[in-house]
Amino acid sequence: MKISKYLNLKSFLCFWGTVVLATSCTSSFEEYNTNPDEVTAEMADWDNARTGSFFLQMQRNVIPIEEASVYQVVEVVTGDGFVGFFGSPNPNINSAGRYSWSGNRNWPGMMFTSAYRDVMNAWRELKTAINNDSDPRYAVVQILKIANMHRVTDTYGPIPYLKFGIDKEVAYDTQKDIYYSFFDELEAAVNILDIPATNGDLIFTDWDCVFRGDVKQWVKFANSLRLRLAMHLSNIDPDKAKEEIQKVMKAPHGFLTEKTDIVELRHIHPIATYESPLYVIDGWNDILMGATIDAYMNGYEDPRRDAYFRRTSDNKFRGVRAGMPATISMDAYTKDNLFSHPVVSATGNIVWMRASETCFLKAEAAVRWPDLELGGSAAEFYDQGIRLSFEEHSISGADDYLKSTKIPAQYEDKLNSLYSANSPSSITIPWNEQDDKAMKIERIITQKYIALFPVGQEAWTDFRRTGYPRVYPVIECENSNVDLNTQIRRLPYPVSEYDTNRKAVEAARVLLEGPDNPGTRVWWDKNSNN
Repeated sequence: MKISKYLNLKSFLCFWGTVVLATSCTSSFEEYNTNPDEVTAEMADWDNARTGSFFLQMQRNVIPIEEASVYQVVEVVTGDGFVGFFGSPNPNINSAGRYSWSGNRNWPGMMFTSAYRDVMNAWRELKTAINNDSDPRYAVVQILKIANMHRVTDTYGPIPYLKFGIDKEVAYDTQKDIYYSFFDELEAAVNILDIPATNGDLIFTDWDCVFRGDVKQWVKFANSLRLRLAMHLSNIDPDKAKEEIQKVMKAPHGFLTEKTDIVELRHIHPIATYESPLYVIDGWNDILMGATIDAYMNGYEDPRRDAYFRRTSDNKFRGVRAGMPATISMDAYTKDNLFSHPVVSATGNIVWMRASETCFLKAEAAVRWPDLELGGSAAEFYDQGIRLSFEEHSISGADDYLKSTKIPAQYEDKLNSLYSANSPSSITIPWNEQDDKAMKIERIITQKYIALFPVGQEAWTDFRRTGYPRVYPVIECENSNVDLNTQIRRLPYPVSEYDTNRKAVEAARVLLEGPDNPGTRVWWDKNSNN
């Protein structure tokens, strides 16, 4: 990079990575201050560095990786924990499993605050710097924004979105309006990127840690993201879901279809060198295999277990339940290697989406709406999803797995039989065209759940809208607003919003159509039967 002869790149990135300050999330969104002794605006424009550095900041925070403790709260103890991908032997950390945040009231709001501080503020700076909504760079930025913000609205419901960067005091929008905007923005971005993708153009090459500037891959991701979001509306707005799915099926450049189409934040020197937050958390002994994925993968004798988790001292794969009491002994669950840790490394990439997910999305769409033109049957997409997941983890044995008639296992806690539980489901693996619609969807979502690991946020969304996979309830619930039959449905807004933006957040409760607590359903969850 040419900039290296003028400026130390590491110092430059440190400056621009921290230049967006953590101000009030919605009431003021004030401009950041710059240090006159640091990098100047003129210096920042060399080699597209100003836009590039903000683009990099957005990427590093779609799923936040800057601090392991933030990742732990935003990912591990929320979505990952809510669907039983992981459990924690740490009584303090496991309080989130009991749906209690009394020890740290900022935990449930951390995804919200980090998204606006680290993603939306950077997006605003990029929008101003590029200053052209038809610029291909801006189109890619829009895709990146939605990759993050759909996670935020799926977690909280109504959020400030449509007027962010326009008004200083930003009101909350309905989730329906936000979703419809997502679809419009993704369609506009794909249209803008059509010619650059056809030409094989590269954008943000020196700053892109996901696709190294490959525009066609960004288009495929946008189309796949659109497919994911459309299926979120399967119960509340099926006509819109079908409309968007049909558009994706006809979109030029397609969507994620191959093992190599993985969307993940890579380690690229020198712009993205980070220590995997999962690796750090595992080093704290704060994370173990979850009981729910234990039951499914052990029952199916799933060959992917070795790719996901480490074997115990007695050569087993063994997880822990969520919501264990505060009286549990962390030492008892972590000594002697009796429970499985995740397979992690310091340089492990952070996965956002895989091609296997699109197969399962199409399979579910085919079951729900047989009139859609999807280019195949639910059975074909289902088998493709499983085979592709095996390929994505370089695991053999998909043929035998697809024929297996095994069912999920009972869960056994080796240290306390009171926490053991019966099998969560009797669903088998082979596709059966004679099954009813509900069983077909359970089969699809169960296998999708296993293939999604460790993208727990999306698995939690699937659980809320379909009721699958069947997830073990927490052992102890310390939140009277959560019904253990339906489990947690959302997270409450940050305490800071009530401190600094009370009028707007209280108006959001009207849009939410329920109290601001974990038992209230978000918009796309309103018509769910679970």
